[in-house]
Amino acid sequence: QLTGDGARVRDELTGGELDLPARAVVNATGVWAGTLTSDVALRPSRGTHLVVRSATLGQPGAAVSVPFPGQPGRFLLTLPWLDGMTLVGLTDVDAGTTIPDVPQPADAEVDQLVAAVNEVLRVPIGKEDVVGRFAGLRPLLTDHAADGASTADLSRRHSVTVGTEGLVTVTGGKLTTYRRMA
Repeated sequence: QLTGDGARVRDELTGGELDLPARAVVNATGVWAGTLTSDVALRPSRGTHLVVRSATLGQPGAAVSVPFPGQPGRFLLTLPWLDGMTLVGLTDVDAGTTIPDVPQPADAEVDQLVAAVNEVLRVPIGKEDVVGRFAGLRPLLTDHAADGASTADLSRRHSVTVGTEGLVTVTGGKLTTYRRMA
């Protein structure tokens, strides 16, 4: 339990609890922020990347960003990565209400990305060319005006909220704008 001047914490091994006082508390826990305070409402979104051997894609020497087929305003990215690999992404899927500690890409996301690569690049790939995959979660702010909308349509802007008990919560945003958020 968090407040603006401390936290009540529980030792998961012993069950013991104690109060930790602080001059200020910042809740910057990403998709888990809403589990620590009722002052924010989040709608987590999962994004998946595939890992493909660069040779399979013709050894791209630079990142490529092209419109995602059939999804206006979204882009398919290929990004040369480590050890002769290229990242392909990125999906945007509602992650639901149960937030996993380690998000896993769904097979449908892999299929979607493989199909998109095959539609927009000259070098087709198959699922057998995918040597790795991983997912992350975006802490998107709920927009009640957009209830029922795709997570791709929700704002990526960040928010700093000072709750009724003085707890400062930072939510939303993107990895690429983390400096501005801080």
